[in-house]
Amino acid sequence: MNYRNFNGIRDIQVMMKESGVYTSSVDGSWGSGSVNALLTLVGAFMRAPVPSITPSVVPGNVTTQVVASIQDLLKAGVLYGGKVDGVYGNGTRSGVRKAVDTWLATHRLPRYKAAWSTKVSKEFLDAVIAGCKARNWPAEAVDWLMACMHFETGGTFSPTIQNGAGAKYFGLIQFGDMAAADLGTTTASLRVLPQLEQLKWVFKYFDMWAKRGKTFTQLEDFYLTIFYPKAVGQKADTVIFRKDVEATGYRQNSGFDYDKDGQITVGEINTRLYDTYYKGMDTVNRVIAA
Repeated sequence: MNYRNFNGIRDIQVMMKESGVYTSSVDGSWGSGSVNALLTLVGAFMRAPVPSITPSVVPGNVTTQVVASIQDLLKAGVLYGGKVDGVYGNGTRSGVRKAVDTWLATHRLPRYKAAWSTKVSKEFLDAVIAGCKARNWPAEAVDWLMACMHFETGGTFSPTIQNGAGAKYFGLIQFGDMAAADLGTTTASLRVLPQLEQLKWVFKYFDMWAKRGKTFTQLEDFYLTIFYPKAVGQKADTVIFRKDVEATGYRQNSGFDYDKDGQITVGEINTRLYDTYYKGMDTVNRVIAA
């Protein structure tokens, strides 16, 4: 499967769901609900219907065909000027975003805040937004960081929660002894901090790694910096833990082993992470912006 395109389709479903026109799952499967929603949104930009380029319903895993049909439709609405190549990118995303934003403005519909924002207080979310903005991270970084903290805390955003496998990792990004020492503190000190205070240490952690040369331009950059910094930028088939070699590391993270082959790869970690991210981007898990 082309995961870039698969996630691109999920991006489009997230945007369409914001409009209320699409009400099905954010699952990357391009069925009749997705087709009809996009036709509705792009229809306002067409001078006349163009049946010949109407997207056909194809299986969700035929991602290149799906993206090409979406690009065709966006071109008909003068929302996409690129090549119809079946590759999801900024041009395709921008075309859908414009259609959705126009729909929201025309129908005076609300916008939504960050991923998993229903799980935290306004004060916490505002602090995440301010921290990301202060570091000039991409606008999506708020959603990415929220998804990482949701994942690491089992959806609780608790500063005291311990690793589910019993390992000595705690809090919003599961601080361990080595990370705490690098920051000049201890896990004992971090885990008793209130949520907003511990969040400051989350940003200090990323600042530390930024000084060491890490950059944060996509979701996996954030999570791998938390989970296993050496893996940032590595290929999807890079193995992090093997059951027969790094038994403890494998046991503590065995949930990542999708195919149960006794090893955990970067790709498997990213798959789990993106599932959490897209679930968090569903409008049912985001607060309405005031």
